[in-house]
Amino acid sequence: MGAMTRTIVALVLCFAGRAFAADAAPAPPTAPPMPPPTVTVDPATAPPVAAPPTAAPPATHAPSPADLALKRVLRSSCRDGLDDVRAAASDPNAAWAATVARLCDDIIQEKTQKRSVTGGNEGRGRLVLWSSLYGIWLGIATDIMFEIDGERAVIVPPLVGLGAGIGLSLAATSTFQLTVGEAWTIITGLDYGTINGALWAGGLDMSDKGVVGTAVATSFAATSIGVLVANEKSPSAGDIELVRSSLLWGTVGGFLATFAIAPDISSTSAFKAVALSMDAAFLIGVGLANYVDVSRNRMLIIDAGALAGGLFGLGIAWLAAGTDNSGRGLAAASLGGMLTGIGVAAWATRNLDAQDENIAQGPTLPALVARDADGRWRFGRPGAIPVFDGTGSRLVGATFSAVGGLF
Repeated sequence: MGAMTRTIVALVLCFAGRAFAADAAPAPPTAPPMPPPTVTVDPATAPPVAAPPTAAPPATHAPSPADLALKRVLRSSCRDGLDDVRAAASDPNAAWAATVARLCDDIIQEKTQKRSVTGGNEGRGRLVLWSSLYGIWLGIATDIMFEIDGERAVIVPPLVGLGAGIGLSLAATSTFQLTVGEAWTIITGLDYGTINGALWAGGLDMSDKGVVGTAVATSFAATSIGVLVANEKSPSAGDIELVRSSLLWGTVGGFLATFAIAPDISSTSAFKAVALSMDAAFLIGVGLANYVDVSRNRMLIIDAGALAGGLFGLGIAWLAAGTDNSGRGLAAASLGGMLTGIGVAAWATRNLDAQDENIAQGPTLPALVARDADGRWRFGRPGAIPVFDGTGSRLVGATFSAVGGLF
């Protein structure tokens, strides 16, 4: 019985091993797929291939009158075409017209209010006056460049330039208002371009004709830029006065510093140094005007401080050393006094604009000596105060107040 059992177990194990071997054996390799047959088409007998349909070009439509009016309004910053935009408000295809007209009205109102604050059209007279002076200069430049030296002929170009300057400036400013800041922006282009061009031409040792011609050319270029800036930016009177003050005292300071440091410098090198200081002062002035809000009144007071400081420095140096003082010492003393005067005036007027604004906005009393709402006493202008009878219906007289105040 034991032998029979061993025989059965051996047969079972033998069959199990064969089954396991059959399962573990790898699958027989399959034949590789057959490549697709190659078909050769004769180009001569092949049917034509239809080209893909091309997209039709977009249809172009002529701009409508409303669209043309909108273009004019946008290009001119609401100065041209606004009436046509208002007329297009009834067009159902121009639903934007009413909104554009309303926004342009707001922009124009803001510009009008700004112009009323900065002087309205007071800049026109300044520009006309300066243009007449510039016309005289152009006439003199014409005499020099074309060598007009006749006893009578020499006066003709300045007279023509004077008339042209007045006439052109009046005609150019006849259709719109020009603020004080805009006028001085254009005038600064005239001044800066003329003087700076002449300095650089002298530094390059040009002839008299070259100096004059360069000054005229650079003045035209600088004035053109000034017109663009005045039209696009409309600087305030305080901003452009800051630039002009920086130009003035930077140029004077460059001259004094050059003479104090190198009194024996050649004339061409001195012209270059002064022109370079003028350019640097112009850049500094433009940079300050973009970050500092200052009024024209304050800048003029600072100018007075610079002038007073420079003259005091020159006078003190002269009194201290007399005729023994060298030119370098006088120049250095003037430069130091000028810088000191600018610093003192700027510090002393640091609150001037805020005080002027408070005075303009605050109530006042018509009295000879009046106290404002902030508690400061100052001289005022007494005015007549009406006096009524007991019923308050009949005027019986008037009073003039010597002292008054707000509490």
